Amino acid sequence: MHLNLFFFSRRKKAPPNTIGTAKLIQTSIQEQISLTTKLLNDGEKVTQNQKDLIHSEIVLILGKAGSGKTSLVQFLTENPKRSQKKSDQTPASISLKMDGEKIGTSATESFTLYPELVYHNSSSIALCDSPGFHDSRSSAHEIVSMDFMKSVTSKFKKVKILLLETHGSLQYGVLKDSFLNTLRHLTDFLVDIDRYKDQIVLIATKIPLTYVTTDDINVVSGIVTDEMHIESIMDYLNHTESSIAEKLNQNIGKSNRDFYQKVIKLLRSLQTRDENGKAKRINVFRRPYKSGSLTNMSLLEKNKKSLTKTIMGLDSVQVKMNDFDFTLSDTAKLYLECLLKLTNDNYKNKINGLSFRLDEYLNQKTQNFTSYHQVLLDLELLHNAMEQLLENLDETNNYNEFFTKVNHFISEQKISSQINFHEQIHVLEKYEDMLLRFVNTNLVFTLSLWTLPIRQVMKSVEDELHWYRSLNKYIGRLASYKTQKNKTEILSTLIHGASTSSDDLMDLFVSNTGNTIMKQFIDAKGNTKRQLELVTITKTLVQQSNITCDANGRLVVKGFHIRISEVNLEELVQHYCNNITVKDVAFLAVETVFLDEDTVDIFKGVNVFIAAPKWEVIGQRRIVISGKAGPNVSDNEPYVANGKDGKPGLPGGNGGSFFGIGLQFLNGQSLRIESNGGAGGAGAKGAKGAKGLDGMNASQKLKLGMVDHRYKFDRGMKTGDVNNSLTQEHGDRDFEIAYCGDYVYAEVQVINEDGDCGGRGSTGGFGGEGGIGGFPGDQQLIELGDSSHIEMQNQIGSMGERGSIGETGDRGTDGIGMICVQVKRKGSGHESSSYWKCESTNIIAQVCNTCQNPGEAFEYQYTTSGIEQASTQKVC
Repeated sequence: MHLNLFFFSRRKKAPPNTIGTAKLIQTSIQEQISLTTKLLNDGEKVTQNQKDLIHSEIVLILGKAGSGKTSLVQFLTENPKRSQKKSDQTPASISLKMDGEKIGTSATESFTLYPELVYHNSSSIALCDSPGFHDSRSSAHEIVSMDFMKSVTSKFKKVKILLLETHGSLQYGVLKDSFLNTLRHLTDFLVDIDRYKDQIVLIATKIPLTYVTTDDINVVSGIVTDEMHIESIMDYLNHTESSIAEKLNQNIGKSNRDFYQKVIKLLRSLQTRDENGKAKRINVFRRPYKSGSLTNMSLLEKNKKSLTKTIMGLDSVQVKMNDFDFTLSDTAKLYLECLLKLTNDNYKNKINGLSFRLDEYLNQKTQNFTSYHQVLLDLELLHNAMEQLLENLDETNNYNEFFTKVNHFISEQKISSQINFHEQIHVLEKYEDMLLRFVNTNLVFTLSLWTLPIRQVMKSVEDELHWYRSLNKYIGRLASYKTQKNKTEILSTLIHGASTSSDDLMDLFVSNTGNTIMKQFIDAKGNTKRQLELVTITKTLVQQSNITCDANGRLVVKGFHIRISEVNLEELVQHYCNNITVKDVAFLAVETVFLDEDTVDIFKGVNVFIAAPKWEVIGQRRIVISGKAGPNVSDNEPYVANGKDGKPGLPGGNGGSFFGIGLQFLNGQSLRIESNGGAGGAGAKGAKGAKGLDGMNASQKLKLGMVDHRYKFDRGMKTGDVNNSLTQEHGDRDFEIAYCGDYVYAEVQVINEDGDCGGRGSTGGFGGEGGIGGFPGDQQLIELGDSSHIEMQNQIGSMGERGSIGETGDRGTDGIGMICVQVKRKGSGHESSSYWKCESTNIIAQVCNTCQNPGEAFEYQYTTSGIEQASTQKVC
């Protein structure tokens, strides 16, 4: 493992073998991971700016790091900002600058990390500036550059290749084997060298400005020309070919033999000449030889034209899939292998950390929840999600896929993981193919071991899920109306003083859940948390409701599950309210309100408020908070001020207001809530009319001279005839009466007079108008879930019955009739004499018996005098 230190940067020395070496190794690898991530992120930004990566024809420029690839691209594409700067007097220090930054500073260091496409003037050809073979800065640079090269070249359609090599590497004995190393990288990169060998141009870079002097009259002294440099390179290639050919006769191994055979083919192709005998596929790229703009250097301008001609004359190759291979140096491979092992250990620790975090997450779910229903729902979702996660993980074959699925699970569950997999996954994602190519991941990626901590958490989740399923079933049974009816008895059985009977509690739990093994589980494990949950739930659900009543007549019933019947008796209400009139009633249930009885009369006109998530109607029920009917008119004062007309009825009471809020309504269609106004009271009956005046007796009338009839009898009428005549109605008569044998003339006058009829009684008083009905109460029901189907009724109260008209007064007493007889005697020679005799007949005139009772014309008239309005409507 000590070798791992130097491949991070070839310029670093391996530290001594000390105790801190292992820690230093891991720290350096972490630095390399961070560096790799940064390089990848930067590379993505570069490639995003390159819109067209599938250009019709690409000139791919290859070579070792520092061979001048970027300089050549900028030189050929005529970058207006390119220039050369001379920092000292040595020609080697002259370098190209572009946008204020040096493109290259030496023959061993490259600043090109990411492949970049640059258009060649306005032509359809694009130059691809590629990273150098095996970037010398670090393994991270090499890995990243190869990754982006793979991404870019996968989009090529047609390609021609420029192979760059520094001029010094193409000279005898200067940099021995440097050019062969370049060819080895090239043959590794080109899978099928036979398809590409004739479309490759070799360009010698960094050609210095050199001179030739000679005494030979046949040779002209002066600057060494491009052609002279090219011929020198041709000689070098020929010599190299011969040297390699000799090695084929040696025992060099299959790998080297294959390489040398490819090199020979390539070298022979590069030495191809045209019909004029000039090299077709070899050219040079000169180094700037003075300060200033490159356009002022005639040699470089000539050089550019020559290079352009060579490139344009080169045919392109149709790119096929997998034409290019991307090899890594042994150092980079070692880095990947070491990284894989360390990352594997790191990931194992992180998976253990994840399982610990999942345990914490599970504990949070089972300790910090608002309802048992909610924790059960959360556990169901968590269980299903973990089950799906494990199924997905069973199908994974590598790190990236494994942690991508883990991260997706963490994100979906909104778990604050405090474990950052992103950086490592991002790196592995970018060179996953290289890992699979160079490292046997099966040696470290053992899926069963990786998923074991998660499966252990899954077992805990299943255990908790089983418990809370049973607990919710138990809660449901305790919350039923059947249990709630008997909660007083249940509570008295469980609670003995300040303690709870464990046996009775477990019997209750088992009988309601059917879970026969739960008692054994609790006893065996001594799970105090679960025992506490069971005791708390039981006490909470079977305890009596909290009932209070304040001085303002507000009666409040609170509890988890409450029943209307708990306060639906007048005696109970009076007990809680100390005989204070109840004005408002509120039922506030945490879970359920059971509407199990019709409300009694004491709740008429009372405001009612019901709030509970669940409403359950037991049977067919009515909540009647309608106003009370108007009271009867007082018997002591039944009449209005005139003393005869009946008082109007009193107004009905206002209906109570109703406000309810709920989420779930069971059997809601069987409930009717009535907030009608009370009916008005009946109007009072009118007073009896006054008695009529008594009729005059005939005797009074005679005294007053009010005689209506006179009767005269003929003379000679006998007494018996007179008596008979008195009973007949005929006029006055004169008649004679024999007296002592003599006839005596006598005048008899009979008066027969009836008494007057009694007067009619007065008409009775008008009946009182019916009382006005009370106002209906307000009604509002907020249905947070489905429709409740509860029937709501609030109507104004009906008018009260009208009072009947008073009886007509009695008729006055009829007068008594009277009969009187007057006898006037006249005789011969005798004086006249007169005699009266009157007697009461005790007979009422027949006409009095036919009198009609008055008052019938007023039968349907009613008084509205003194009518009262209903009181102001109450607001709940």
